[in-house]
Amino acid sequence: MVINGYNIIGELNNANSGFSKWGFAKKDGVEYFIKELITPVYPIDRTALSPEMFESRVAYCREFEEKYKELYIAINSASRGNLVRIMEFFRHGSRYYVVTEKVENYSLPREVISKFPLDKKYLLLKSIAHCFRCLHNAGVVHMDVKPNNFMIKQTAGGNCIARLIDFDAGFIVGETREENEELGGDLTYLAPEVFLDMIGENVEINTKADIFSLGLVFHEYFTGQMPDYDKSEYDYLYEVALDKGKVEPNMALLTPEIGELIAQMLDADPEKRPDADHIHRKLIEITGDKSADFFRAEKVEYSSRFITNIRTTRPEPTVTSPGVAASVTETKSPETVTAPKATAKANPWFTNASDL
Repeated sequence: MVINGYNIIGELNNANSGFSKWGFAKKDGVEYFIKELITPVYPIDRTALSPEMFESRVAYCREFEEKYKELYIAINSASRGNLVRIMEFFRHGSRYYVVTEKVENYSLPREVISKFPLDKKYLLLKSIAHCFRCLHNAGVVHMDVKPNNFMIKQTAGGNCIARLIDFDAGFIVGETREENEELGGDLTYLAPEVFLDMIGENVEINTKADIFSLGLVFHEYFTGQMPDYDKSEYDYLYEVALDKGKVEPNMALLTPEIGELIAQMLDADPEKRPDADHIHRKLIEITGDKSADFFRAEKVEYSSRFITNIRTTRPEPTVTSPGVAASVTETKSPETVTAPKATAKANPWFTNASDL
């Protein structure tokens, strides 16, 4: 199967991914990770819907495209190699696709990481904190922070570094949300204010939601387990935080310095949690490794200069009979717009999905 020039390797599957199907593909001799989003579905056949419903769905898809183009531009602009970059975002027929660089699925269980020497554990935590320092300084909330979304590679010297993946649940701080639009996230790592938002409470959701989830991940990596709590009374740790004002780390398994930092990250009040800048600098201070401040993460200003070779081809949808997938055929004279020149490494390209 070929999708927009990508030769799909095997079949797309939805393992560990409830709202998408994913797999690997090859284009121009290079392998990529490709994800097919389950929603939204772009309406192709005008005859299947009333004119009003058709226009309403098209308008919703256009808004979706603009929102995610802005999100992906912000993520790519913030990446220092630690945030896996989005190479292309496009619509093929009625489905949307996201293509990223292929990252080998290096995964180490928390039980293994927790047995690392102290210096190696701190190095891993610093690399993770750096991911969020970059992301948050670009105004992006990840919203699905959990171990599965860190690709951890162990170097020949035995050190571990992390790269952050899967930004589908993310959003830019301050953007307007649709009425009844639910936030993403894994309930196991959910911040308490996100649960309050889910049940209709008027609360602000910002980068501090990631910090709570990150506190749980730090605890797992350092100790090999989640913080203790009464499982007969609570199902999730966000419930503990809402009831008791914070989640208490297992201090006996932590150094005093990291225990104090994690305790701050697990406060029920987002305003009392440290930001990613503070966390990263605190870890550097704890380890005494001043040279580690090479992890620079300045405030990022992003714009269309981070997109090169924006293709605005305008294909005509070909409507097929019910039950047969619709195809998209490009026009013979596509318009091509090229952004200001920039290096390929710093500026991946996107298909202008809103024109497909």
